[in-house]
Amino acid sequence: MFDQIQPFPEVREIHLITGEFDLLAVLELPETEIDPRRNVVEVVVEKIRKLGGIVDTRTIIPIESRMRDAPPSNRPTIRGFVFIQCDVVRAKEIMAKLAELPEVHGVHRLFGKTDMLAELEVEKSFVLPPPQHISNLVETKISKIPGVHDTNTTVPLESKIK
Repeated sequence: MFDQIQPFPEVREIHLITGEFDLLAVLELPETEIDPRRNVVEVVVEKIRKLGGIVDTRTIIPIESRMRDAPPSNRPTIRGFVFIQCDVVRAKEIMAKLAELPEVHGVHRLFGKTDMLAELEVEKSFVLPPPQHISNLVETKISKIPGVHDTNTTVPLESKIK
């Protein structure tokens, strides 16, 4: 499935994950003055869903995003995704606190049951393997931010990033 989705120019990243879904694809589309959701829906409906083997999709379009412009690491890294339920009245404050963490690559405010998505990037290590590093980060820092109620963390088994 990786090889079928990766050639689409709109696909920036694709991750093999476990849980409710098998793949997480990150799309990148040019900025438009018109509602960008139409372009995302077009890619999902007209391209991705028409591939053989796709049973279901869920599309998440952020309300607001903060991305870190960090130089690429010289060491191998791995991504993690933390879906966060929080006090929405404290959303800006929580986004700011998350953005201060060096492992947080991006923070996105979302519509729906999950209020935020934090993209993590940690270096691979034998001393503290990435899943444990990410788990430790969620337990000791992210979940301790005032206003964070619940988290759901996914660490991909495999990732391809353009």
